[in-house]
Amino acid sequence: MTNEGHLQNIALVGASGTIGSQILNHLLETNKFHVTVISRSDSKATFPSHSSLTVHKGSYSDPEFLQTAFSNQDAAVIALNFMAMGLQPGIIEAAAKAGVKWIVPTEYAMDGLNETLAKNLSKVPIMLPKVMARKQVEELAQAYPGLSWIGVATNPWTEFNLAQGGLGFNIPSRTATLYSGAGLFNSVTLPQAGLGIARLLSLPLTNSSNPRASLAYYANNFVYLSSFLISQDVLFDSLKRVTGTADGDWKITQSSIEEWEKACFEGLAKGDMRSAGGLIFVNYMGEGRGGNYEAKAKVDREVLGLEEEDLDAAVKKAVDAGEVEKVFK
Repeated sequence: MTNEGHLQNIALVGASGTIGSQILNHLLETNKFHVTVISRSDSKATFPSHSSLTVHKGSYSDPEFLQTAFSNQDAAVIALNFMAMGLQPGIIEAAAKAGVKWIVPTEYAMDGLNETLAKNLSKVPIMLPKVMARKQVEELAQAYPGLSWIGVATNPWTEFNLAQGGLGFNIPSRTATLYSGAGLFNSVTLPQAGLGIARLLSLPLTNSSNPRASLAYYANNFVYLSSFLISQDVLFDSLKRVTGTADGDWKITQSSIEEWEKACFEGLAKGDMRSAGGLIFVNYMGEGRGGNYEAKAKVDREVLGLEEEDLDAAVKKAVDAGEVEKVFK
């Protein structure tokens, strides 16, 4: 293998969040990077003691603080929750001005390059900042040559979103809504997502013997992370195995993807943001809507040295989580 170097310094914004904490852990475990966590000054989050970890605290709205924190960084990984997404444009601009060349914006959801998904979700508020971030990086690249984004497609976070009810199951109450018109979709566990991002950033910048296994391939492109290609029926079978239950132990309601979508649009029109989340899951799970990116994920698993995982083990984590806040309509 020949290459022209690797990334060394990674800045991470949102390191205490659901996926950000997984990214941080796996970046540190590689022992290949110096990681700079950029955290809010009022954050109560604590981070591991590690010789390759630096923490800068300040305001995400302070360009001077951000540019200082981003100085000498090769890449910026941003993992904000939806309520903080309004801060992302300023963070991206500060990173570009500081000389960062690789930006991983807050995606961690669907295949952002799928035209069907883009059309179906063009008016969903949760998705608009993701599209805008990619466009912003491309526009900034005109003033800061060499600047690129990398999108991370994860689809649902298996154990996390299953516990939250986003996939049609309320585990504690043993209720299930099964949707006709649902098909196969990819899903990734949170640890696998963190590991995949760490391995992505560990790739050589260029690779003349295998260009596919280089960061250059992913410039202004997506990486597709997946632990499973599943359906709602496959998930339900796993749930029953893990809980030792049968169909008769569950209260089952039959619906359709189309009915779910209609209800979500009605809720969104009334300002219910849970319905926006529901629309994302409609499009993850609906047959032919873009939630099945297995052909791309298979290649990326090979490039990143990732393996498919044990579905029952992931489902057990969701079962063990017990009662959690339901954030999807």
